[in-house]
Order: sequence, then structure tokens, then C-alpha cells
Amino acid sequence: MSFKENLKAALQNNNMSQMQLSEKLGTTQQTVSRWVNGINEPDLSTLIEICKILNETPDSLLGFDD
Repeated sequence: MSFKENLKAALQNNNMSQMQLSEKLGTTQQTVSRWVNGINEPDLSTLIEICKILNETPDSLLGFDD
């Protein structure tokens, strides 16, 4: 699976909205939406913060666990 699909699943598994994630990261909901829709991907430091918030590993979000 791709990053966008894994991010969508992780958000659902954590009962978290895009807005809630954006607030925790200090970014906009539009930025998170771009990640979820596959338009952009976060930089490495943001990816690490996403992993901490969603209790995921970078490998799982990036699709290396498939």
C-alpha cells in the first residue's frame, strides 16, 4: 500500500480526523489533505512526528511492511 492509503488507515485506526492531526502537528488541514490524497508527502521530521502521534512506524506508513 502507498503512504496515502497507510495514512488514511492509521487515521481511522486512531479515530482521528485530518483536522485533529493537523492541529497536533501545527500545520493546516489542507496540508494533511494533500498527504491523504497523494498530492504531497511530508518531510522526514514531520513523518517522524506523524508516527509518534499515530503510534506507527515509518516503515508501516511508507509501505515497507507490506
